Order: sequence, then structure tokens, then C-alpha cells
Amino acid sequence: MSEDRTTPPHDGDERFDAFWADVDLVDADAARRALASLLAERGLDDARAAYERGSLHDSLGEEAEAVPLYRAALAEGLDPSLQTQATIQLASTLRNLGDASGAIALLQAIPADDPLTDAARAFLALALFDDGKPAPALRTALQTLAPRLPRYQRAVGAYAGELQNPDRIRAIAVGLLVQDGWVLAEEYAGSAQSGSFLRAPGGGVEFGERADDAVRREFAEELGVTLDEARLLGVTENIFDAHGKRGHEIVSVYGIRCAELEALPRGARLDVQDADTSVGWYRIDALPAPFYPVGCLQLAV
Repeated sequence: MSEDRTTPPHDGDERFDAFWADVDLVDADAARRALASLLAERGLDDARAAYERGSLHDSLGEEAEAVPLYRAALAEGLDPSLQTQATIQLASTLRNLGDASGAIALLQAIPADDPLTDAARAFLALALFDDGKPAPALRTALQTLAPRLPRYQRAVGAYAGELQNPDRIRAIAVGLLVQDGWVLAEEYAGSAQSGSFLRAPGGGVEFGERADDAVRREFAEELGVTLDEARLLGVTENIFDAHGKRGHEIVSVYGIRCAELEALPRGARLDVQDADTSVGWYRIDALPAPFYPVGCLQLAV
């Protein structure tokens, strides 16, 4: 996150407040010694210690080192007064490390009545933009700002709600895992305009990224798994209507192998980290809903 923790958290611990007010981030070794001394003085080697160490790594620009410490702090029962701060800092760090989807999942889980919800939504807007969702990013930012405007709150809020992503052709990469007549797919709930549907897991190819790298990244970000193999089966084109708006995708379709996903029992579900969806197994000869992108499943069977 490279967060400015020199503005200390108001958690009632004046020694930590003083540390963050006085710390010299130019002298990294001195900063580490000072924090280690403070933690030793307080006899801390717990969730709070992990949080403070993670914050220091972040402030020093050592973001990869901060991530496991933030995760440990949250998993080990960090004091509730600091949990939202730790979540925001972890999410921002993930975004800076290229995992915008992971950041979105964390930030969307912060309750609307949390005292730091406005800060969380600011970072959510940044993560949405980095994830290739400019309209949701601007919508989030404006809907957070609108209630605080001296005038035109209703107009700004309404216009924000109408924002749509511009028409464009997306390059995406999806992975097909087929096993004994079953296919792993992501299920989307129906809407007033259309019924439910299935979709091959995957996502957008980023600028400068190879499609085979994109499909591996998407599975890591969305499902937390590592692909053992990704073999290009073909490229298809998908033109469709969704929520009253037309979409156009160029789809690189990969046949994949993944021991972690292959071990998922039939009937079990695995949540997608940045969406309200999940993946599971479906019999190819008895699919309960249309399968998208159109034509991709035929490449694997």
C-alpha cells in the first residue's frame, strides 16, 4: 500500500502513535530497529505485532513482504478497532502488486456502516479501475462523494447510477477443465431479462500480457489456484447482449489441468473471490443452462 502511517491510527496506544509520528522512513534499518524495540518492550508477538510489521514494510515500499503479515494479523484475531484498517491496507497492497480482483473482494466485504467505509470505497474505486471496470470505478467514487456535496446530491447520484462502460472489443482468456464427461463452470444467476447461465472461468487479457499468462493469472486471482497446464484449443468470437448492453469478446480458449480443481468433489462449490458467483462441476450432456462463451466448450469435447 505504501500507506502513510505517519498519520497514526487512533487506537489509544500512544506508544505506537508516537512511533508512527516520528519514524524516519528514509533510514529503513533504524525504523525496523525502533519497531522491534517497541514490540519487545510491549512483549508482543501476536496479531498486533504482525499488523505493525506489515504496515512498516508497506511504508518502506516492501509490499510483497507486507501481504503475509496483514493476512496473519487478520487471521490471528487483530483487535476489531484495527481490522478494517488492516483490510484496506492489504487490499491496496494487493492492487499495487497486480491483484485488483483480490482487492475488490476484500473491500466489497467491508460493511456500509463501518466508520472507514468511505476510505474503503475510495480504494475500491481504484481497484475497479485497475481491473478494467472504469464505469463501476467512477460510479463508486461519485456515489461516495454525492451525499457530501453542498448541492446537486440527487443529480450526481442519479447520473452515477447510469454510468456504463464504453463499447469496446475485449480480449479474454478462459480455461476449460473437462473430466470424465464433466466440465468446471462458473454459474451466474438469472435476471429479469434473461435466465441463469454457465461460463468458463477466466477474464480479461491485460495490455502487454500474453493470453496464456492471463488465464493463469485469472485462475490464481479468482479461485486461488495454480494451473499445472494451459494448452490453447482455439480462438472464438462472442457477440452478445447482457443487461441491455451489447458485448463483444475475442476469446482465447485453453484446455487446462489443475490438481487443486480436479480434486473438487462433484456437487461441491468453490467461491469466486471477486464476485457473488461460484464454480462447480456440470455434466456436459445435461447442462442446466446455456454455456458461454459461445462455441468454446465444443473445442474441448
